[in-house]
Amino acid sequence: MAAVEAHERELVAAAIEGLSGIDGVRILGPTSMRDRGSPVAFVVEGVHAHDVGQVLDDGGVAVRVGHHCALPLHRRFGLAATARASFAVYNTADEVDRLVAGVRRSRHFFGRA
Repeated sequence: MAAVEAHERELVAAAIEGLSGIDGVRILGPTSMRDRGSPVAFVVEGVHAHDVGQVLDDGGVAVRVGHHCALPLHRRFGLAATARASFAVYNTADEVDRLVAGVRRSRHFFGRA
C-alpha cells in the first residue's frame, strides 16, 4: 500500500505544480502535500467549469465538474462550479500532463490565454 500511496501523491503533486503554473488557474484547497488527498479541485478564471470539462473530455481527459455535493461551500466562496481531477493507482504521469495541457487549451479556446 505504501507504493500505491506514493504513486498517487506523485501524481497529485505533479497536477498541482502543473495547474499552478497556468495563469488564471486557482487550486482549491491546500497546495502542499501535507494533509492533501487525491482530488484536485480547481477553477479557471473566466471559463466555466463545464466548458473546461468539455475541452478536457474532447482530449480524452475525464474530470468531474459542478458542485460536487458542496453547493453551500461553492455559494459561500462565490464559485459557479469547479472542476475536479482525481488520481488513483491506475493513472499515469502522462495523464497528468494531458490534464495540464487540456486546461491550457481551454484557456486559449475561450480567449483567456
